[in-house]
Amino acid sequence: MGRAILVTATDTGAGKTFVSCLLGEAMRRKGFSVRPLKPVESGCETGADGAPFPGDASSLRDAIAPDLPLSAVCLYSLAAPLSPHLAARAEGVTIEPGRIRSAIEGAAEASDLVLVEGAGGIAVEIREGYSFADLARDVRLPVLVVAENRLGVLNHLALTVHFLRSGGLSLFGVVLNDRTRDPSPARERNEAEVRRIAGDRYLGRVPHGARVLPEGILSGVFGLFPP
Repeated sequence: MGRAILVTATDTGAGKTFVSCLLGEAMRRKGFSVRPLKPVESGCETGADGAPFPGDASSLRDAIAPDLPLSAVCLYSLAAPLSPHLAARAEGVTIEPGRIRSAIEGAAEASDLVLVEGAGGIAVEIREGYSFADLARDVRLPVLVVAENRLGVLNHLALTVHFLRSGGLSLFGVVLNDRTRDPSPARERNEAEVRRIAGDRYLGRVPHGARVLPEGILSGVFGLFPP
């Protein structure tokens, strides 16, 4: 049975999908079988069939496991650009955490690694009263945090790391992502501070527009897997 990691972020739009695609592609090139899973995606545009089309899940599938049906990657596709529990409520959809947990376990049995991408940050609710943190706790998912390299990320990252550790969750690693190329004094100083906050769980920085995952990050991922 393979392992599974929850990919979360310091905020929505930090680059979880981008980093997950790079990581999944890099693992595949090393000979590992990787399964992407985006259990719930909100803010979906309308697809050709009139149903919400999960664009992030589609990107994950195309980059990591193009033979998978999209329905195996995204279990719940929601149109409203809201937190999943609010989007589901608005659309009359009942999200079942048990179905998500079963999907993770099934994907882990069929692969070496499952990349489970959340929505927004770690405390975002999947359904009312059940967050991605609860999912990570229930399925024992170590958490990879994608931190967007911008002004404000240090506070968001410190809060996220504190939340994980105070809740007894495993911090797998932290990746700093240059989502844009806009220069700023904060961006050039953030890395040292992110390294200080994350300690030995800091994996590295992804440059804007990277086509492959930096080798140092991939080596760090391998180093954090238990033998």
